[in-house]
Amino acid sequence: MSQSRLLIVMSDLAWTSAALHLACAMSRRRQTDIVLLKMVPVRHPALLGTEAGALDFTQDDADVLKDMTATAEDYGVCLQIQVCPYANYWHALVGAAEALGVTAVIAHISPTTLPYWHHVRRWLLNRQLARQNQLLLTLDDLIPSLTWTPSLTLQHDLAVKLDRHQIHLTSSAMRNWNK
Repeated sequence: MSQSRLLIVMSDLAWTSAALHLACAMSRRRQTDIVLLKMVPVRHPALLGTEAGALDFTQDDADVLKDMTATAEDYGVCLQIQVCPYANYWHALVGAAEALGVTAVIAHISPTTLPYWHHVRRWLLNRQLARQNQLLLTLDDLIPSLTWTPSLTLQHDLAVKLDRHQIHLTSSAMRNWNK
């Protein structure tokens, strides 16, 4: 079975920290690679891929990334950091997940003033990732799976969900190979 890769899409500091701790605990348990994605908005789509497109990436952002790397090192896991400039957040997120070849995406879908729209965004993102054989995980799903103590304890259900996804991908690949 191939090794899993988790993509954490950075959000606010508290959420990203919680997601990173969870992913690091999973990585130590299952030898999972972790990719941390910093989404950076560009001021105009024409600036994508240029140095001017990175104007909104600040020194504070770089410091936060250093802190996240130190957290991963404390767990003894390797953290790959990617910066993704974007004009359209949701399209860039799906494209980055595809380009990085991840197994699962841990993303925060911010609540909106229209509560229903939050569910629509989640459904659309889940559907787009599923087309790429990728799993969407949000901390909203995982709250029952987490127990906050002096250390983070990962419960069994999240590991089972990721294993099922890997088994599904492996069996699909075997069916395609046998054809």
